[in-house]
Amino acid sequence: MEKYLLSVTAAMKRLSALILLLCPMFLYAHGVTLYDHAQIKELSSFCIMGVIELRTEKDVSAAPAYRTLNHEGGMKVAVLEIMKADVYESRHGLWLYVILTSPLWADNGEWIEKSRKFLIFLPDDMPVYDFEA
Repeated sequence: MEKYLLSVTAAMKRLSALILLLCPMFLYAHGVTLYDHAQIKELSSFCIMGVIELRTEKDVSAAPAYRTLNHEGGMKVAVLEIMKADVYESRHGLWLYVILTSPLWADNGEWIEKSRKFLIFLPDDMPVYDFEA
């Protein structure tokens, strides 16, 4: 029994070392991270992590139809049109008309299929991931 416990302990140590070695890899698993939204152009694609309001109307004064969940998959979009730079809820950013390139869950529990178009506000201080110009 003691021999078995020693081999389990050795295996646990090796597993712990492997996990510690791989953790940084998962933290940097995303591709290009963009902090300068001036580089966003029409047809740019990227992933947004965080809560974003989705408007089905192409009108900044329209009420949001959905809000995204802040989960590890993020919201993957392609930019159809850059509407304008603006301040919304005391944050500077861009209004973008986008198309979803992957489905996602909304905070109300609804499943939103890809290829749906939405107007979103992207705050300047929110980085985007896996950016492609």
